[in-house]
Parts: sequence; structure tokens; C-alpha cells
Amino acid sequence: MRNPVMVGDRVYLRPLEVQDAEGIAGIDAVETDTFMWRGPMPSSPLGHEKWIAKLYEHLPPTEIVFAVCLKEADRFVGLVGVYGIDLVNRVGETGSFLGPAEVRGKGYGTEAKHLLLEYCFDHLHLHVLQSFVLETNTRSSAALAKQGYRHAGRIKWADVKNGRYVDGNVYDLMRHEWVAARAAWLQSRTAGLTSQ
Repeated sequence: MRNPVMVGDRVYLRPLEVQDAEGIAGIDAVETDTFMWRGPMPSSPLGHEKWIAKLYEHLPPTEIVFAVCLKEADRFVGLVGVYGIDLVNRVGETGSFLGPAEVRGKGYGTEAKHLLLEYCFDHLHLHVLQSFVLETNTRSSAALAKQGYRHAGRIKWADVKNGRYVDGNVYDLMRHEWVAARAAWLQSRTAGLTSQ
């Protein structure tokens, strides 16, 4: 593990580095799911490098993004972050991106997101987190529910997808809701290990 900030059973979070730009572009290049954006989009390591460098320009930061790495083989598999951080009102918006497709469905994203939520609630002392998902992104909506988020509202005509307007769903999560969801998630993982 290199520069770990939060460590789980199988994944850890570390600060995003400029060298990760190549990995982000590589994940984008093989992405088969396009329901989270308008369609395939070009992705350049150079553009990602500039974005990563800008993350470290603001103090205090308005966004914190971590690299998600598998502990085994120290492999970079995506990002989790909190955006629009308001330390006065103690709110922020979370987001995540995991890939390529073969690492999905194994619980790495859920574990990484719980590490991010622990960081947000226990280290940044945020009070409530929000997340925004297009209605076409049902996988992310299901993941948010597993992490304790509640559906908080709908934004009509939030984006255009395949030539038609699609709505957006807004979710929110307070610390006590996350604590309960994390306990249930940990219990289900423990039950799964003991039944094997």
C-alpha cells in the first residue's frame, strides 16, 4: 500500500496522484456502460493530469478525491470523492467511479464508498451528504441504497440521453443513517463469511 488514508479489508483509499491520470483514461477507454453520461466521451491523460493538479490548489479544499486501490497487487481501480464541501454548513456531495467492468459486482465499490463516508463523517465532521444520479443509472441508485442513502427528490429534465430528456434523482445521507447502514453491511459480510 502506498500513502493509505483509509484502509478496508480488500481496498484502500489514497490521495489521487498525477500518475493516476493514465489509469483513469485507461478505464474510460474500455468503459462499456454509458448510462451515466450522454455517450462515449474522449478521455485524455493530459486532461486528467490538469484536473488532478487543480484538486490541490484550494485550501481548505472544496473537493477531495481518493484513488481506490485493491490491497492485493496494489491495483488502481477507480475514484471516490466528496465535492462542493461546505465546512461551515457541514455538507458535501459524493461520487464514485469504478472500473474496468470486471472489478464491478465484487463489493469493492461498496467497501470504498463506506471508507469515503467514514472519512467524511468522522474526519471532516460533515453532517449530511448528497448524491445525484441520472435515472438511467440504476446501478448507482442501488449502490446508494446499500450505503444508507435515502431518495430525497427528483429533478425533471436533468440531462439528455439518446435524444430524450431524463430526470435526475437526488439522495441524501446523515451520519446516523450511515452508521446503521454500515452495521447492516458489516453484519451481512460476516454472515456470508461464516456460511462458507
